[in-house]
Amino acid sequence: MDTRFEHRIARDPALVEATLLSADFASALAQRCPVLAEARVLDLVARGDAVERVTRLRARAGALGGPFGLLPALAWTERVWWSRRAHEGRFEVTPELPSALSQRVCCEGSYALLPDGDGATLRRVDVALTIRAPWVAGAAEARIAGMLRALFDAEAALLERGDG
Repeated sequence: MDTRFEHRIARDPALVEATLLSADFASALAQRCPVLAEARVLDLVARGDAVERVTRLRARAGALGGPFGLLPALAWTERVWWSRRAHEGRFEVTPELPSALSQRVCCEGSYALLPDGDGATLRRVDVALTIRAPWVAGAAEARIAGMLRALFDAEAALLERGDG
C-alpha cells in the first residue's frame, strides 16, 4: 500500500523544520496524539545539514481497532535521515514483533517540507507499507493507514503551533 499524507501548515518551512527536528517534538506528540501512548527520541545526531533521528513509538491499546485491537501493544522504531538543505528526509520503520513476523512487514517513505506561498509550508509524507500475511494483509494495512492519518494529523497540528 502506497499512500500520501499532505498538510498545509501556516508557518515558514524553516520554522516547521526546526520544530520537527527538536528533541522535544516526540514527547509533545505523545501527549497530544490520540493513537500514541509513548514517543521518545532515542538518538538525535546532527552533522552539518544532515540530521539522523531515531524515535521509539508505542500505540495506545486498541489503536488499530477491530480484531487488531486485541493484539498486544504495538510499538515501532522510526529512523529518519533528514537534509536541512533540501528540507526533506527519508525514513524506515522497524516494528517490534517476533522476528518471524517482522520479516513480513516493510514500512518506509519520505518527508518533504515545501514552500506554499505567504510563508506557509506544505508537508508531504509518502509511505510505502507492505504486510505479507495471507488473509489479513489488506485489512491490517488499511487499519495502519488510519492510525497513520491520526498520527500525521496530530503532528501537523503541533507543527502549526510550534510545539515541540
